[in-house]
Amino acid sequence: MLPDSYCTLDHDGCVVCSDAGIPLRVVSVEGDDALCEDSVGNRAEVAVELVAPVQIGEVLLTHGGAAIGRVGEEPALRTDGW
Repeated sequence: MLPDSYCTLDHDGCVVCSDAGIPLRVVSVEGDDALCEDSVGNRAEVAVELVAPVQIGEVLLTHGGAAIGRVGEEPALRTDGW
């Protein structure tokens, strides 16, 4: 993972959209939302519909308050020649 001071919920974000893809660990799950924590202990509610189901302890890549992937997840291999 990146250094604690770089990729946390209190980071200023990117220059394009003022947000960043932030890895967060799932602390609890309730419906389509999860309470997540960054590497320095900041917590936030995150929408997880795009990556459901999620489990406590998983590390999610988040952007703009929504989980957009799992950290460490291998991308699917394409078999159609691409």
